[in-house]
Amino acid sequence: MREIDIEVHATVANNKVKHIKKDWGIFFTPQWVVDFMVNLIDEKKLDIRSVRILEPACGICQFLIGIKKNKKHIFENAVVKLGVEINKEVIEYIHEHNLAQDIHIVQYDYLLWDTEERFDVIIGNPPYGIPSLSEHYTIRVGDETKKKYKQIYETWYGKYNVYGAFIEKSVKLLKDNGQLIFIVPATFMILDEFKKLRSFLTDRGKTEIIYMGNDVFKPEADVTTVVLRFVKTKSERGNMALFDYNNANLRLITKNESWKGEVVLFSTEFSKKVDEICSYRVGDIYTIRISPRTPEIKHNPEIIKAKNIRDKENLLPILNGRNLKIGWVDYKPIIGYWIDKNKKTKLRKFFDKAHIVVGLGFRGDGQVGAAYDYKAYPWMGDVYHLLRKHTLINMQFDLAEEEVVEFLNSEVIKKYVKDVFRDITYHFNITQIKMLPLPTKSELKQLLKFEGGSYL
Repeated sequence: MREIDIEVHATVANNKVKHIKKDWGIFFTPQWVVDFMVNLIDEKKLDIRSVRILEPACGICQFLIGIKKNKKHIFENAVVKLGVEINKEVIEYIHEHNLAQDIHIVQYDYLLWDTEERFDVIIGNPPYGIPSLSEHYTIRVGDETKKKYKQIYETWYGKYNVYGAFIEKSVKLLKDNGQLIFIVPATFMILDEFKKLRSFLTDRGKTEIIYMGNDVFKPEADVTTVVLRFVKTKSERGNMALFDYNNANLRLITKNESWKGEVVLFSTEFSKKVDEICSYRVGDIYTIRISPRTPEIKHNPEIIKAKNIRDKENLLPILNGRNLKIGWVDYKPIIGYWIDKNKKTKLRKFFDKAHIVVGLGFRGDGQVGAAYDYKAYPWMGDVYHLLRKHTLINMQFDLAEEEVVEFLNSEVIKKYVKDVFRDITYHFNITQIKMLPLPTKSELKQLLKFEGGSYL
């Protein structure tokens, strides 16, 4: 099959199953990405005479067909060429257009599929999204099915994304020295929800992450992706490497031969210098808490909902991210929720003292958005609260709260965030905020000298 044929079929199939795509997190893969990933298969690790290949959530078998196109000798000699696909309509399209020649298709939920087979190569583009029937999440999965997922997958944690479970299952289905090649969101590199997955990977083999950026699936999806290339091997457990992709060329960013599943970060000469100068991280000095979420506020009997309040003497407006500006707090009522000022600590105990508040920031911009809430108002939504720890290390840290706010809003941190986190997530999370560097007063002077103080 010529390259243009499978591209056309991907477009046609994409339109045909449009009504189920959102419910199952389906995004067809650009052909150039398929070709690149297929060519990552390390033939030296294969016995060409007995190769077993699996494409989970195979859709129209783009990757199996890609192997047939790019590595025909592997495809023709493979003893197992298998695709697993949950959607009947997609499978009907495959058979209707005779796409799956020499490929066996199983209709099943891959995450619940059971097999004794073990594979040399597992390759593909798993679905991504939070499984739930709630309209706020993207994978339409009922409570019973989700309960089964949680029971089966040891890496399941928090608001887990199904692509993490796809990675875990696929690693378990690999033979020794088997290869997993997936294109997935980059979020598993840094989010807390994937800390078990990162530990799972490092315990079972060699992990390579190839950063692809956020353009791969545009305009259908604005998601930053990486290609995960994993080899199941005891001899190279704990090896991790991070690469940049540039026109099929790979540039090594960082390498760690004793990776324990820690957060995976990018680095530049600038970020390395800032790390070298700064002795502390935000997480060393502060405990970080999140504001009450909207449902908690809406269903709290102590909350008054009203746009205009005549008797405001004993009431405080509840603030949210719109009240948080860079360097200051707008204390005007915006969202129309109020609470008796003597009851605000029933929402959160730390609402009784002045402290630093931090906004989510925005992907690509790098701006943290911090302010000092000197009035100690109640908050809701996606606003983080930095509470000073009472420890010896805290006593040695000599920046005042206002100076910390100024530094968090500085061009140093803005550039640091862009260099270290890039555009992996739309917003900051607690893990990222904890990792931000903080200088002492003397170190702040060194930063002023660094690059001529142009980042302060």
